[in-house]
Amino acid sequence: MGNGVGMKKKKQKLIIPFISLKEGLHQFDFKINETFFQQFDYSIIQHANLNIDIDFEKKQTMLKLDFKLEGSILTDCDRCGDPLNIDVSGDEKLIVKFGKEKYEDTDEIKIISENDYELDLTEIIYEFAHLLLPSKTIHESENQCNQEVIERLKELSIKEQTESIDPRWEKLSKLK
Repeated sequence: MGNGVGMKKKKQKLIIPFISLKEGLHQFDFKINETFFQQFDYSIIQHANLNIDIDFEKKQTMLKLDFKLEGSILTDCDRCGDPLNIDVSGDEKLIVKFGKEKYEDTDEIKIISENDYELDLTEIIYEFAHLLLPSKTIHESENQCNQEVIERLKELSIKEQTESIDPRWEKLSKLK
């Protein structure tokens, strides 16, 4: 988690001031949209509407968080390049421990100082949102894609297949 995502001036911080909370289970809800993502340099996500529900359990020695993320993300189709709205949902977990150790945070465990009184989830939720994106974002059907782009891709594909092979290479392929 501690990779220091490049941020511009923070516009929307997602913070839980846990010091005033009693031990036990608490609920937090955040809503994020493009304003949230535009504060990060080079964000793949530019437009989104996400609801984040957090079950936040405060214990004496740690904080336990269960995240439920749900909403939609506007991105581009990998096939035709047109805008594409994707419905997304996912669950994530995070354990926050108090300590002085300076060992590397993992994806599931974060160490904060015993003097800390609030938990900034801004970068963590930013990363969780990106994990919601599928590895390939394309329209469900090629018919929903930009047809001009699809036709051009087909033309280029046919052209590639029909380009003549250098005669010297053609003779070599006959030797197989």
